[in-house]
Amino acid sequence: MKNSSMTCRGFAKSSLKSYKLKDDITAYLMLLPNLILFAVLVVYPVLWALRYMFCEYDGVSPAEFIGMENFVRVFTRDPAWWKSVVITFGIALGKLAVEIPLALILAVMLNTKLRGRNLFRGIFFLPTVTSAAVMGLVFTFLFSGYNGIVNVYLQKWGFIDSAIPWLEDKTMATVVVIIASVWQNFGQNVILILAGLQNLPTDVYESASVDGATGVQQFFKITLPLLAPMLQLILMLALIGSLHSFDTIFVLTGGGPNGATTTMGISIYNKFFMNGNISPDYGYGSTLAFVAACIIGMFTIIYNIVSARMKDADGR
Repeated sequence: MKNSSMTCRGFAKSSLKSYKLKDDITAYLMLLPNLILFAVLVVYPVLWALRYMFCEYDGVSPAEFIGMENFVRVFTRDPAWWKSVVITFGIALGKLAVEIPLALILAVMLNTKLRGRNLFRGIFFLPTVTSAAVMGLVFTFLFSGYNGIVNVYLQKWGFIDSAIPWLEDKTMATVVVIIASVWQNFGQNVILILAGLQNLPTDVYESASVDGATGVQQFFKITLPLLAPMLQLILMLALIGSLHSFDTIFVLTGGGPNGATTTMGISIYNKFFMNGNISPDYGYGSTLAFVAACIIGMFTIIYNIVSARMKDADGR
């Protein structure tokens, strides 16, 4: 009997190991397509850029190794690049100053028993899944200086006498870029904030209502403090996404007028695809891409450190 029992246990263990092996193989097979795409579309381009950022290479002539010359050029002889860095941060901060409060207000409204709230959730999220190129074209038609829909209705309603050169003026073009970016991304933040609101404990609000707290007081004294960790994460993701923005801005303004909306992404694109250059400069473009990644990475690290310290201070 004892030997029989030991045999059954050994068979059970071997069966469990077999099932576990099959589960592992199934899991890896399901991940394989994504891993292949990640290797081809992310790992290989990164390694390619790392290889050529120490070279002068136009894609035709053989690559010439020049050491750290591209980095010296970035930090000492390229003020246009650092101007694009400032523009990128300016657009990102201007966008977030509108996007996050707007998403928070709309999420709080949708968290109530508002009639048709599910419909509004879908409408708000729709721009997020719309092609960035399509969004850029739509806003180009909306804010065209001559026959744009915005100018047509502003003149029709008597708000302006002549058409506003939205995309031809530096300040106005930046405003249009911020509006387009907010419209494209605020729906995703609404959904994330709404998910955080729905996980907040209801008994706290019930106790506050019994004590006579108004809705505004509950929002500032309960909702915002409890939602702070979620808002920190949303703000970080939105900021990182804003810093490497490219597609909508490129279609909408192409970096113009006179470089007023040329972000880091557009500057890198121009080096790779000779927009205004005699020939592409893959080596220097790779260097700019590496520097941009370092800037975004350093900013993310600083943000995480500051957020952690603020969290510790609140905990104490």
